[in-house]
Amino acid sequence: MTTQTDVNSTHLSTAGTVFNGPTRFKGIIVAPATSAGATTFELRDGGSSGRILFQMDVPSNSNPNSYYCMVPGEGIRYSTNLYLTLSSGSVAGVTVFYG
Repeated sequence: MTTQTDVNSTHLSTAGTVFNGPTRFKGIIVAPATSAGATTFELRDGGSSGRILFQMDVPSNSNPNSYYCMVPGEGIRYSTNLYLTLSSGSVAGVTVFYG
């Protein structure tokens, strides 16, 4: 049996690097902006134009709720870095768990 690494987190409210280096994406919490429409975001491997390995849509809602998604198993492997992009809408914040 192998041991897993420690789980870390990064909180962002705009596009940017979550972690600069190889890692595994473990989960995410998204808090939509109060008056924002639907939001789509991606977690990419290799920066803002890198390959999309995870994508999530958050519907519009006048009374927004936070959304949580846990990735099963060992998570999704990012070999270069873990980068968040927002393709539409806005969020109050995104917390990404990795390790």
